[in-house]
Amino acid sequence: MPVSLAVGLGNPGREYAETRHNAGYRAISAWAEKLGAAFAADSARKGEFARAVFGGSVIWLAKPTTYMNDSGECVSAFARYRKIDFSEVAVVYDDITLPPGTLKFSVGGGDGGHNGIKSLIRHCGNAFMRVRIGIGPKMFREQPLADFVLGKLTPEEQALFAARTPDYIYGLELLASRGLVAAQNTLNKHTKP
Repeated sequence: MPVSLAVGLGNPGREYAETRHNAGYRAISAWAEKLGAAFAADSARKGEFARAVFGGSVIWLAKPTTYMNDSGECVSAFARYRKIDFSEVAVVYDDITLPPGTLKFSVGGGDGGHNGIKSLIRHCGNAFMRVRIGIGPKMFREQPLADFVLGKLTPEEQALFAARTPDYIYGLELLASRGLVAAQNTLNKHTKP
């Protein structure tokens, strides 16, 4: 399964840049920087998009500007515009069920309580590939989930995610060059911080 569109989920705006919920935005931005690709706004498709070349093939990188809960609108509009099958879409996002910094690849399944994924399933179906970056568990059991995911990264989390960013880029490149099964076999078992 090739990757024609890689999407980083997050919320637009400086106030969200360093939140846990923006793990997908940060990973896609880092990959774009490595590939020398610049994002440009496309208001008709409700996002920022960058055309990149990797392994001789064009890959579109995207950051929806709809806010997390409506991410599916952007992905659906852009994929249809570019005639990209949803099975060729990889979505990078935060996952509270995984330990901080870990990386896990999958396809299908439910939304796991993630509103961005819920929107994607509603607008795009369930065939897209998933690249989950661990941000959990919550620091305090009684802390509301929204407060945790929209909370700023601690200095320790910032250092961890900065150290793991090359692994996230490697994972995306492995997914794009060798496919989902290779990424799962190589990284799902070997990405503990």
